[in-house]
Amino acid sequence: MNIKWGIISASLAASLLLAACGTSDADDNDKNDVSDIPPVEEPAAEPETEIDGDAVDENAATDSTGQGDLLAEAVETKSDEQNYSIMVIPGYTLTSEEPGRDSLYSKDDGATFMRIETTEKGGEAFNFDEWYKNMEELLKASSNGTEPEELTEEADLPKGEGILDVKGAKAESNEGYFEGYVMEREDKLVRVTIYAAEDNEQIKEFRQMASTIK
Repeated sequence: MNIKWGIISASLAASLLLAACGTSDADDNDKNDVSDIPPVEEPAAEPETEIDGDAVDENAATDSTGQGDLLAEAVETKSDEQNYSIMVIPGYTLTSEEPGRDSLYSKDDGATFMRIETTEKGGEAFNFDEWYKNMEELLKASSNGTEPEELTEEADLPKGEGILDVKGAKAESNEGYFEGYVMEREDKLVRVTIYAAEDNEQIKEFRQMASTIK
């Protein structure tokens, strides 16, 4: 009987020893497996960007042409002979040649000028189309027969408050550069003709001043 219990006890002890060894090996394997897996790196957080709602575009201070406001220092000047006023940029002077015809001269270049004519709408005066046709003939004669080219780009025409309609043309030859517009306002028609040696920056200044004739 004692021998039988001895055998049973020995079997139980062996089973417990094997179970303990198995558990220890499994724990060791689990530890080894975890240590072999590289740590997962979390993506770096995106830097926060603060947007200043009061920020101003540096280009906003200039107009679409990049020239700024040419009329910022202009002075309103009334014609002595005609019923209109015009904003005159420093460096230019307005003179009356004869009734119904004024000239705006560059002080630095007396050969560069803009002739200004106005007429009331209606009555026996030219209408818009007739005055434009007459202006084309004037440009052709001034350029020694060069056929005028109509100005179709908005940037090449005077534009401003109160201008109901505008049409322009240019002619260029060895005689010089010539550009003209006819503008319709509520109470009058305005025709301007620019005479210059060549197309230059002054043409843009004349164009802006022409847009203020009222």
